[in-house]
Amino acid sequence: MKIISLIPIFFAATLMVACSSETPDSSTSAAAPAAKSLYDRIGGKDKVKAIVEDIWNNHAKNPIVKDRFAGSDPSYVKKRVFEIFAAATGATDVEYKGMDMKSAHKGMNINEMEFNAVVDDVLAACAMHKMAQQEQNEVLAILWSVRKDIVNSHIITDTLVN
Repeated sequence: MKIISLIPIFFAATLMVACSSETPDSSTSAAAPAAKSLYDRIGGKDKVKAIVEDIWNNHAKNPIVKDRFAGSDPSYVKKRVFEIFAAATGATDVEYKGMDMKSAHKGMNINEMEFNAVVDDVLAACAMHKMAQQEQNEVLAILWSVRKDIVNSHIITDTLVN
């Protein structure tokens, strides 16, 4: 299995959430059960696949990024997005088989506006599926953790012109 840069942020976010939770009184309870992964809290395979479908649909309608996806094979893109989304959120039964984010986006000259539009599309899909705000925040943290590998910081974005 490839090691991807999203996994450390998932574990950091999980640790942060676990550390901020109220600690049970050790005198009244047995060992606490293991915390559910973000993947499981979102709803697992079927829910993540449905979210990925809506991410694709959002991208296809988004004037900022739709041209980036116009020539893509939807089945291939959705499969890879599902894999990375699942793996980054803690799925133990899904293997990401794509390239790391830096290699996958090399030479694409993605700017801040495009990256932010993709993040907006992902979060909109999460909201469409009534994902709780805490889980959306964790997804956002994962996305933001790979920003430096995707965005070409040498490109200046002025404004979106219709």
